Amino acid sequence: MTKSIVIFEDLEKCIQLFNVFKEKSILLYEAILIPPSREKISLDQTKLLNESANNFIKSQLMEEIRILNPNLDRKLRQKDMSRWLMPFGFIAGIAFTNMTNLSTFSFLGLNNIGETLIGGLLGMGSGYLGSVVSSASINLNRNKELRSIINLNKEGKWLVLLENQIGTELPWGLIKQSDPKDIIFLEG
Repeated sequence: MTKSIVIFEDLEKCIQLFNVFKEKSILLYEAILIPPSREKISLDQTKLLNESANNFIKSQLMEEIRILNPNLDRKLRQKDMSRWLMPFGFIAGIAFTNMTNLSTFSFLGLNNIGETLIGGLLGMGSGYLGSVVSSASINLNRNKELRSIINLNKEGKWLVLLENQIGTELPWGLIKQSDPKDIIFLEG
């Protein structure tokens, strides 16, 4: 699947592109309009954006899009990984405690079940720490790649994130006819 950002100077061209997609029944996996920061949007553009929202144009802020926000991506990845690693860590902690018959916490006056439970909790904690460390170590240079896109958005440019469906190609002819300022390929 190809993900690309189409950059426009004004909102009208973005809406025209969405209308052409709608008229020609072009199905995309994802088509999201990304407005610039609120200070850069005029009253007329706000009104036009609200009217176009009723025409099923999906609009999101830059901070809400996972592929354009590495911090959001890292947070979601860590949450997904902890959902798997914490239960397995709990089970591994219980198994390790039972296999080794360690009495590490005997000073607390715990019996075998208490030792096993604390071992499981420590294993679950290590699963959580593993999810934090491993999610932070992926895509470290993503901020540098996205810096130009973020700067364009801050300058007041309108961005359209397009992703094709599997087995289809983005309609490049229609996209180029809409007179974009630039097209940036993210994936694909």
